[in-house]
Amino acid sequence: GYSPSTQYAPELSTRSTIECGGKAKGAYDLPLHVIALFIILIQSIISCSFPLIVKKVPQLRVPHHFLFLSRHFGTGVLIATAFVHLLPTAFTSLTDPCLPHFWNTGYPAMAGLIAMISVFVVVSIEMPPNRHRRSGSIGHQLTRIERGGSYKDAPSSSSSDNDHSDHSDHDDEDDGATELQSLNTQPRKRSLSTARERRGRLTEEQQQKKNLLQVMLLEAGILFHSVFIGMALSVATGSNFIVLLIAITFHQTFEGLALGSRISSITLFPARSWKPWLMCLAYGTTTPIGQAIGLLTRHLYDPQSQTGLLMVGIMNAISSGLLLFAGLVELLAEDFLSDESYVVLTGRRRIEACLAVMGGALGMALVGAWA
Repeated sequence: GYSPSTQYAPELSTRSTIECGGKAKGAYDLPLHVIALFIILIQSIISCSFPLIVKKVPQLRVPHHFLFLSRHFGTGVLIATAFVHLLPTAFTSLTDPCLPHFWNTGYPAMAGLIAMISVFVVVSIEMPPNRHRRSGSIGHQLTRIERGGSYKDAPSSSSSDNDHSDHSDHDDEDDGATELQSLNTQPRKRSLSTARERRGRLTEEQQQKKNLLQVMLLEAGILFHSVFIGMALSVATGSNFIVLLIAITFHQTFEGLALGSRISSITLFPARSWKPWLMCLAYGTTTPIGQAIGLLTRHLYDPQSQTGLLMVGIMNAISSGLLLFAGLVELLAEDFLSDESYVVLTGRRRIEACLAVMGGALGMALVGAWA
């Protein structure tokens, strides 16, 4: 079973460097911590904005297949963030021996309970605007929107403006032709009645609003724990600081690409809208804001105090619930297990997408050994 003494990869610090309720050992290098703030700021903004830049600046000539893979790679990153980073850290923080008896021995499952409640809250929020039957995978709906119509319209119209979508990859025309052919020859889809088509399928605007809601859910789950990651980095010292800085840089890069690829797929915004850029900026600045808070309160904030442990534990548990729901239900299940996904994402493209998801999950899990 789970033991409160089990030590997972630290998000705040390791038990060997900080005692219960004590301050970190070692000299505090303020200039190095300030440099680290700007490193994380620049890296986070660039990684999240990169898919959007590729979409807006076609002269970069980045293969669209790269964006197709990056979206699925990002799904694996987000799921691993919840399973490997957030939930274990929440359990470690909320069962720390420094906390009162209730937390570490009375009810050590509190982190799991909080994560579960956050999932139920998200479901209750999502139900009212989505009363109709779920309309298939996100990637499939984006493909339909790009082509300007329903499945039946797909072969006759296409759009070059949204080539970044999961399933509109013009660098892989053979696969695209196979997908369109499968759409035309699927008797199961042709057997759907007209009434069911009208009742079950969202309009393009509704689907895009749904995709925007999903991105906002992802961003909320990421931003919550990003503040505490930044604070953790700012109070770390010695060799632990360097290791944590490198790990968090990779962490921010993976998460930024994951979130940015989803933001770039939203076509609801006007062509010159600043909103997607502001969403990338929000992601890029959250961890540095946490770092700045940590710098200003480094003599006051004690990550191993009862207040620090409870803050980090509870917020990480909430964030893990948000990302688990978004990653498993909104992204993974819809993109790979829905009926439409077996029509649109087939053959080599399905294998590549699955490998991308596993690659993202394994990469983020590896980073979890240090941060």
